[in-house]
Amino acid sequence: MATTNNSNATSMYSSSNDVTFAGYYSLLMVIIGTIFNLLIFIVLCRARFRNAQVRSTIHYIRAIAMIDFLGLYGWTLDNYFGIVYGFTLTSSYTIASCKFFLFFNYFTLHISAWLHVFVCFDRYLVLSRLNPNTWFNQSKNVLIMIGCIIGFFFLFNFHILLFVCYQDINGQINTNSKLYILYPLYHRIHLCVYNLIPSFFIILFNGISVYHLYRLRRTTSIQNSQVRHRSISITLIITSILFVIMRTPSSINYAFFYGSLYATDWGLHLIYAIDIIQYTFPILNLPIYLITFTEFRYELMSSITRRRGRMMAPTNIEVMKRPAEHIGLSIRSNRTHLQSKTVLSNQNNLTMRTEK
Repeated sequence: MATTNNSNATSMYSSSNDVTFAGYYSLLMVIIGTIFNLLIFIVLCRARFRNAQVRSTIHYIRAIAMIDFLGLYGWTLDNYFGIVYGFTLTSSYTIASCKFFLFFNYFTLHISAWLHVFVCFDRYLVLSRLNPNTWFNQSKNVLIMIGCIIGFFFLFNFHILLFVCYQDINGQINTNSKLYILYPLYHRIHLCVYNLIPSFFIILFNGISVYHLYRLRRTTSIQNSQVRHRSISITLIITSILFVIMRTPSSINYAFFYGSLYATDWGLHLIYAIDIIQYTFPILNLPIYLITFTEFRYELMSSITRRRGRMMAPTNIEVMKRPAEHIGLSIRSNRTHLQSKTVLSNQNNLTMRTEK
């Protein structure tokens, strides 16, 4: 998370043997999270999931994968640089980089939270209606809603690009604002926008969806469309609940308890522990998809086996070419032998005619 000023950021990320693990763990999360989220996006762009008219939810999952991928290069990567090297991308370079990274961090987190809200709303509509094809479930309208979410939070955080970050009298970059007090006020606004309000809707929609999934399991005459959506619904309910559990404590800490925790050694270690929990979330989506989302697992495994088959194919072709080449040589030699026999027989016939 962003700190109040540059001195706090530097001292918080001071080198220490017992917190170095947190820095390298953050880097590991960036590497693994990048691979996992790109893999999710690539698999969901394959032919099996390309027809989003049937399941418009795929648009939300792709968008979440890309936002989580981008978010890894905000505070998660900053945590690694701060602990291991003693500087952060937010407050150690220029005013422009400070503005950009602060905006980028809040922007990606807000989008991620509300994409989870809308995907839970989508599941609620699908599972609670006999005919789930509402306006909100149509592919074109889902893309419009994703665009509106991105546009809204761009404008919501745009003030950071205009008024936040300046150089103080000591020549250090301050992550506050000259016009208004940004922290801890904005941490509390962020807590409401990023955690409390989205968590309320996520729990509400998921609770109703779980109820309908329970009814779906007990009902004998089940709609085919609902059966088809059961697997992905369970997947998205699990990921959204984990989002609430793993990301809310960090926001509560920075909104209310950061100052008191930062003043003590055990509090500082608790801050690192809470941050580690938050940074772990982006790598959990792929394992959850593999365990609970059958179609995703099948498509990923089939794409891996196809690629392996293509790599093995040239070797098999070469092996098949060798007997073919031998067959070709034998055919040519037989043709040559027959031609020589024909020439000899013709010569013998001419000799016999001449003697006569």
